[in-house]
Amino acid sequence: MGSDFMIDAGLYLAYALFGVGVLAAIGFPLVEMVTNLESAKKTLLSVGSLVVIFGLSYVLSGNEVLDSYQKFGITASSSKLIGASLIMLYITSILTFVLLVVGEILSALR
Repeated sequence: MGSDFMIDAGLYLAYALFGVGVLAAIGFPLVEMVTNLESAKKTLLSVGSLVVIFGLSYVLSGNEVLDSYQKFGITASSSKLIGASLIMLYITSILTFVLLVVGEILSALR
């Protein structure tokens, strides 16, 4: 009986600490964005560009479900999300590589 109480108390403590961590992870960046508006613009631009890339990826992805996917319980909507995630990975990888090469070329020319 005593060990069940300790396990329950430990789980509730872990849930509470997780909640505090989530609130801190959301709260502190919001406070920082309010106090430093210049960095907030850069952050919002970055997040906005990722949202635009994901929207483009979602529009481009297909929702077909092959017979081999059905044994894993893949539906049309989950297939579309998986496809969008893969396309987003491809787009961001290509953009990263291109920007890396362009940055190196520009720094070599200076």
